[in-house]
Amino acid sequence: MKNKMLFGALFLLALALAIAFGASNVFAQGPSNTGPGSAVYLDNQVHFVPPQTTLWYKFDYNAERLPAEIILFSGAPMQMRFNVYTPDQIGADFSVGNPIGRGAAPGGSDNLVWKGVFYGAGTYYVELINPSPIGRTFLLGIAGGGVTLRVQPPAPSPLPTRIAPPPPQPTINALQSLVFPAIATLRAPVVTTTVTATVAPDAVSAPTVSPTPQSIVIVVVPATPVPTPVAPAPTFTPAPPPVVNDWWTNAFYVVNDRTYTIPGNAERWFAFDYAGDRSKIEIRLPGGNERRLPFRLFTLDQVMRYTVDGTPIGVGTAPIVPCDAGRCVSNDFVWAGDFSAGGTYFIQVTNFDPAPKNFQFNITGGGVTLGR
Repeated sequence: MKNKMLFGALFLLALALAIAFGASNVFAQGPSNTGPGSAVYLDNQVHFVPPQTTLWYKFDYNAERLPAEIILFSGAPMQMRFNVYTPDQIGADFSVGNPIGRGAAPGGSDNLVWKGVFYGAGTYYVELINPSPIGRTFLLGIAGGGVTLRVQPPAPSPLPTRIAPPPPQPTINALQSLVFPAIATLRAPVVTTTVTATVAPDAVSAPTVSPTPQSIVIVVVPATPVPTPVAPAPTFTPAPPPVVNDWWTNAFYVVNDRTYTIPGNAERWFAFDYAGDRSKIEIRLPGGNERRLPFRLFTLDQVMRYTVDGTPIGVGTAPIVPCDAGRCVSNDFVWAGDFSAGGTYFIQVTNFDPAPKNFQFNITGGGVTLGR
């Protein structure tokens, strides 16, 4: 009987150790952003799309109404496509309507490009489509002064990830918890009962019980120390660096009579919207001629080609104005005219001197929309 109990305790010990040291493998199941509800933020990084798969991405856009440009590099030869959706085109239940735009290859380019301006802040979506039976590695990039890219949670690893087993209990504690109670049971005192009966004619004596003393083994099991939880160190998210309007994609919408500062030997970009109604526009930079701060005016198509052909549609000049001497060259730089097309127009101000300078704009016109 003693051997059976000891073997039973050892069997329980082996079972407990087997459970303690068990482990399992977890494998990644492929991309999760296969619908607008699970879209991930664009990060301007290289990614992989499986064959015949559609992936969804998103980006945030502010209310500054600055142009955005989305490029799928080498998308045309890979036979891939992408569509752009506004928040209104993606329903509350993430149903999909008609896109606001599609990537196209300008001038026979290998790249698919979409560019434009949105008229409201919110989260916008990009649908990337790979209809071919071959998986593709791709780069989907986005740029624009009104675009915000968010930090993306780390993607699941494509390699098997082994989950660490729970730390095993020290061997002595496992033995103490299973074997020692069995030994204590085997050594428990055995009570022997002796009954002595004496018969008398008129009385019966009660039986007398005499326990036989036995030795008792008491095992003290030391307690397993409980680790004291350590509070994680506080983390601080640094403030994002301020946006500098040193390129047309970061252009600031003009606010009349606001003082701007331009560093030495630098250029700054500004923007305004125009209705395309042929109403008269006047752009004035007070004191620009006197302080050597020329400006040039560009359409959206021209800034898109700026690195290839930097020709503007207009240049600020100093008009002849009345003065005490009769007629003099103005201290201001001015451009006046109109456009046949509506959209966003851009102003480039250049400081050719090493010292920083302050300046203001004054833009007037019935079809003009400025910043606030």
